[in-house]
Amino acid sequence: MFPVASPPALPFRGLSFRVIAVLATAAASIIGASVAAASAGIVPAVTGRFAVACSNVEQDFSRLRAGESAPDYWEGNPLADGPHYVTDLLLSPANALTYQVVVPTVAQLDVFERQGGKQLPYAAIACYPTTTANTRADYVLPSGVKVPKMQRGAEAPLIAANPGSGDSKWPLMVLSHGLAGSPLGDDYIQVIVRMAAEGYVVFAPFHADARYSRIKLDTINDYFYVLSKYAEIAEMQAIRPLGLKQGLDYFLGKPEYATAIDSDQIVGFGASLGGMAMMLVQGATMTASWGGAERVIVRDNRYKAVVGYVPFSGYSFQPMFGDSNQGVKRVRVPYLGIGGTADVVAPISRTSQMIEALGGSKYFVSIDGMPHGFRVEDAPEVFGWTFAFLKAHLSRNQSDREAFNNIDNIPGGSDDRVVVRKTLAWGSRDELEVVEFVSPSTGKYFMTGRPDEIALLDSLPGAWQRTGQRFATFRTDTVLGEPMCRIYASNGNTLNTHFYGISAADCALVRGQSWARDEGIAMRAYDAFNPPGGILPPVPYCPKDTDKVIRFFNKTTVNHRYISEPLVARMSLTAAWQSEGPMFCAAKYGD
Repeated sequence: MFPVASPPALPFRGLSFRVIAVLATAAASIIGASVAAASAGIVPAVTGRFAVACSNVEQDFSRLRAGESAPDYWEGNPLADGPHYVTDLLLSPANALTYQVVVPTVAQLDVFERQGGKQLPYAAIACYPTTTANTRADYVLPSGVKVPKMQRGAEAPLIAANPGSGDSKWPLMVLSHGLAGSPLGDDYIQVIVRMAAEGYVVFAPFHADARYSRIKLDTINDYFYVLSKYAEIAEMQAIRPLGLKQGLDYFLGKPEYATAIDSDQIVGFGASLGGMAMMLVQGATMTASWGGAERVIVRDNRYKAVVGYVPFSGYSFQPMFGDSNQGVKRVRVPYLGIGGTADVVAPISRTSQMIEALGGSKYFVSIDGMPHGFRVEDAPEVFGWTFAFLKAHLSRNQSDREAFNNIDNIPGGSDDRVVVRKTLAWGSRDELEVVEFVSPSTGKYFMTGRPDEIALLDSLPGAWQRTGQRFATFRTDTVLGEPMCRIYASNGNTLNTHFYGISAADCALVRGQSWARDEGIAMRAYDAFNPPGGILPPVPYCPKDTDKVIRFFNKTTVNHRYISEPLVARMSLTAAWQSEGPMFCAAKYGD
């Protein structure tokens, strides 16, 4: 029997950042600061390093009728004549960031009972570091808050060159706000501008959740109301990651922005329900019904790090991500959670449970006395930890991540402490996802970590299908592990297979054959016969949280297959398959 007690109030509350004054006096910035010695704090700078400009969100506020407000449109609140959205106020929608979100049909994904098959209007704002020559005027919102140096009409963005990057490009931050919030809310626009001033192009959609569920802050604590509306609420939650995934596709497809963005440096920032959305867009399993049905909505592998500020993860009687929030184990992206000891909406205990279940590098910082909102005195800690974490996990140097691990606190107005800290070499931007495919017609297997090959084979389901096996090695542009060669072996007849080898001698031997075509270094990995640490083991050995990958050869199909040790133990291989022993170590995905 379900409990009858009401849950704590305001579980989906929009983040109440009261930062207008804070950002001028106490906002943290450590991008340009050196990381202090072990067990020391960091002294944050006062302001960001760059002037900021934003995309066109110019609106005609004369369209507002009696009793209406601009936030009603920004948040999608239902009005007397039905639902409205920010696009109804935009003065020049064609010159703003607007796109359509395609919702899967209910037959494709049964969460979408009401909105399935529709194309939903979406809008976003982008803010970015701008040039010193940008003299465009600020845009004043009805609240008096300004959108700095905003584009008007068909004006193109004036994005500065990144002085710290060899190609002048900037990292991209996708920001997801909380329920009953919007990117133009007094608080959120200040946060977006602060992130851009630190050296990010920031893309922030207007989720406008009220378009899909009329649940409000004053009814969300009504247990029986939530129970009766659960399907509606779940659908609203599931639309959010669609808006993030398809919004990112749209934004990176706009050359005027994309040419200034390093697509290999994409990060996420989610507040409250936005923290939930960031988990879902990484492929977390969502609790889709009151009875506990679980669904994966989308999976976007482009993110290199994610920050969750007071991230919502459900209640003990109804976790957000499956049983005991174990649905986030699929999430491999490095993750920083920031929570408050006085938060009854996203309490420390719930957030810790979720973060502990993550499959990659994970950190959780608690701030003493902080509620589900934002206090002036917490600004140095919130921004300081955020920028330190992102700097470390966008870096190509393992030493930067090690330095981040030595930070115990950030001096400021509040006490902060590390609750969870686990750093993995995998679960970082050095990680490479490797996927195994099989050809139903030939019975041949093929593994690859090249994103273009994975996308191509996924587009040919009749010819190639995923086996379900995937694991993580390292990218070729890191110093971790050892290089792994890839050689295509073909004699124009029966010999048709790909050979992977981590032993230099093995690779040289195969390269020397007449039928061998060298396809370069495919990935890097730890050698099971030469693991990190410099001590040669008497038997093949792999570090904790990795598995041995064993190479098999099928003499009938003339084909190699690379299988993780736990999977081998569960399989029944035919006599045609001959083991060639452990080759390398791969990180566990946990699913």
